[in-house]
Amino acid sequence: MSSSGFKPFGALAVVGLGLIGGSFARDVRRLGLAHQLIGYDNNTAYLEEISSLNLVDYLAVAPDEKLAEAELVLLAVPVKAFAEVLAQIRPHLSASAIVTDAGSVKSPLLKIMSTPEYSEILFVGGHPIAGSEHFGPRAAQEKLFSGKRFILTPNEKTDQYVIERVSELWNSLGAVVSEMDAETHDQIFSSVSHLPHLLAYASIQSIANSETPDALGHSGAGLKDFSRIASSSPEMWSDIFLENSQNLLLRINTFKNVLTALEDAVREKDKQKLIELLTQAKNERDRWMS
Repeated sequence: MSSSGFKPFGALAVVGLGLIGGSFARDVRRLGLAHQLIGYDNNTAYLEEISSLNLVDYLAVAPDEKLAEAELVLLAVPVKAFAEVLAQIRPHLSASAIVTDAGSVKSPLLKIMSTPEYSEILFVGGHPIAGSEHFGPRAAQEKLFSGKRFILTPNEKTDQYVIERVSELWNSLGAVVSEMDAETHDQIFSSVSHLPHLLAYASIQSIANSETPDALGHSGAGLKDFSRIASSSPEMWSDIFLENSQNLLLRINTFKNVLTALEDAVREKDKQKLIELLTQAKNERDRWMS
């Protein structure tokens, strides 16, 4: 048993050893949650970093016969890569192995896992609500998930043992685990995560495209705080935007309506309307933060 009372895995595999996968591997090792860590990452530029950081005991570019030893496999790859990675791991996967993930969009993967080709795999989706604008193996950090929320997205066919085992694992990492269906998850996170990231990128680009692009050099802490997440991986976030496009487009439309209302108030110099709109937003944020 680990110090938390968790029964360690004999071997655990992580596919994708960037910020999330690397941080997961570091804490699994630190807390003794697995006796052996198997790692895969197809970014050859990262392999030396992963090795020097001692994130895993066994490292390869692509899933191979070593994967058969894994009792649990975490997919920590861009959401657009799930189908390709599943095809790679399936020939080597033990029949009793649990597969889970750490993606920001849940419905597409659940749809894949529900097909006849993959339906016999023991699977439950997951999403740690933790991260950073930094990425790659060197961004991996201990205790990234401690005190953070982790959302499991089982459906009616998910094995209860799988739910319990994955939940216990993330609890041992210090996360606060809750459950939500995949569709609701994708609707909610299009609002609270995907849209804000899109707006952070858009705000910086709109300044860069303005008549005074050097204005960024004069900004204070407010813009830096607001736009911090625009330093996140463009490749990863492009995949997220596209995989959750239906929900995100609804949120973009809502935002455009709010922006139009603000634009109209500014154009018409309607201070009372501006105060009303800004107060509504302030009250919502204050209620959220209280």
